[in-house]
Amino acid sequence: MTIAVTFQAYFWLNDTLPPRYDFSTPLDALIPFLPWSYAVYSSFFALLLGAAWRLEADEYLRMLAAVLVANGVCYVGFLLFTAHYPRPPLESIPPGFWREQFRVMYASDGAGNTFPSIHVATTLLGALRLRRRKGGALWMVWALFISLSTLTVKQHFVVDVLGGAAVAWGVHAVVFRAKRRASAPRETVASTGTVGP
Repeated sequence: MTIAVTFQAYFWLNDTLPPRYDFSTPLDALIPFLPWSYAVYSSFFALLLGAAWRLEADEYLRMLAAVLVANGVCYVGFLLFTAHYPRPPLESIPPGFWREQFRVMYASDGAGNTFPSIHVATTLLGALRLRRRKGGALWMVWALFISLSTLTVKQHFVVDVLGGAAVAWGVHAVVFRAKRRASAPRETVASTGTVGP
């Protein structure tokens, strides 16, 4: 519920802020538009639900906090570095299933709010938390493909993806480092039976 409320700010920023920057690069121009990769792009929701299911209760609450912090950082980026991606027109997609998916996406999510990519930040946050568990490499590969799909559905610039990844790594390091520090004294007692320097 809390995260859903924060998305009201996302939609307001997307609908209100005019573009001030153009982050397109020659690399962006070389990346093809692949409408079918929307299937990978939208699997973002499945990854987050799967990560939530795998996390223990205390980790789940900490992950919610991490997602909220990441969202906040991304919103500041949207304010300071407002850019709109020049998305391909719907008419460039052959009629049928994929055109309908993009029609819905274009109607619900504007071309703004690009830097840093909140899609990449939250996806990678979930994968980072699970990377040391069984199947952790698969979570990281999944997150990588989702991040790349933000480029092939022409929703984000390359710099947006890099920015989203930086937000994820930074927020994960800060939020979950605090947990490791808090558990260190207990681990010392368990291993030595004493509390000491």
